[in-house]
Amino acid sequence: MNLREWRSSLAGIEATAQASWQAVQLTVATGDKTEFDGLCRAHALVVNDAIERQIDELATVRFPATADAEQRAGFVRQYTGERDAVHTIGVWVHYPWSRTVVHVLPRDDYFDVITDRNHDKITRDEQHLLRTKRIGVVGLSVGGEAAVTVAQEHLCGHIVLADYDTLDLSNLNRLGASVADLGVNKSVIVARRIACIDPFIEVTRFPDGVTNHSMPRFLDGLDLLLEECDNLPVKYAVRDAARARGLNIIYAADERGFLSVEPYANAPDLPIFHGRITEAPRPRESFATPFAFMQALTEWVGGWDGISERSRSSLTQIRQTRSGYPQLASEARFAAGQLGHVARRLLPGEKLSPRVKQVDLDALFTTQPELPIA
Repeated sequence: MNLREWRSSLAGIEATAQASWQAVQLTVATGDKTEFDGLCRAHALVVNDAIERQIDELATVRFPATADAEQRAGFVRQYTGERDAVHTIGVWVHYPWSRTVVHVLPRDDYFDVITDRNHDKITRDEQHLLRTKRIGVVGLSVGGEAAVTVAQEHLCGHIVLADYDTLDLSNLNRLGASVADLGVNKSVIVARRIACIDPFIEVTRFPDGVTNHSMPRFLDGLDLLLEECDNLPVKYAVRDAARARGLNIIYAADERGFLSVEPYANAPDLPIFHGRITEAPRPRESFATPFAFMQALTEWVGGWDGISERSRSSLTQIRQTRSGYPQLASEARFAAGQLGHVARRLLPGEKLSPRVKQVDLDALFTTQPELPIA
């Protein structure tokens, strides 16, 4: 939007700031800087204008060789043009929830700079192909960390987020959020995190999670699904629907490095979840005890004997001496890293085989026996 449109919408933006999750992009024309500065002051907005640093980085991306100093300097002069018009470069991004306005490069230049350090772990051609992809994430605990990882690596141009849950204080032992986010829907929190990494990535939210009614809309147009929810019927139903569509699914659990790759696009006859779950599970509320539900949930991560001894010990105490099942930040981020790795191989078209396994760090790092005292 332009300055006039932003000015007329500011009151409405501020009124809904607490629930907002989309960044507002505006352009500031040559003669509008004084009014723009005045509006920011009047509305107590914090302004971050580091556009010159970004232009310098862009010059280095365009001319990276040590000997290219002259070309970099010439590029910066040409790019900025007249000094009093530097504010017209790119867009100003208003983040209503943090009352912040940030000056950033134009979309394509921003993309070139923010993805530059990916090369050639992700090639330039792959990066532009990935930019056309649409990824869905259902369940935003581990899935939230995965969605942010996907956004940081720019493995897609559109992310669809689904979770009905809101943030509790106990979630902060593993999720990238803050006490300011308590009570906020997890899809809002993740969408904000993505917008702060790249305001040009498109985000769609399903704040009521995925239901039988909304599932077709959620799955429409997806190139990959990251399934990370703990709703047993949804875990099964979304696979049934994805297999019918030839949609690949990946799932990683924050328990002993569990990873499932379900490439239904090139393995259409693959049984749902590798045949480990053979019928639609019951909903959580139908289980007699929280422990009974937790036992059923472990079937998705290798069964009761497949989880760690410490996790088994905690789960037997659910609603006795423990309030919930154990999860850790390091394990959630390790799971997100696994999902990112598989996503950046599947999305450009690599045909991975179906796989279900554990990358168990505890098994890799064993305790050294004590040495005898000399």
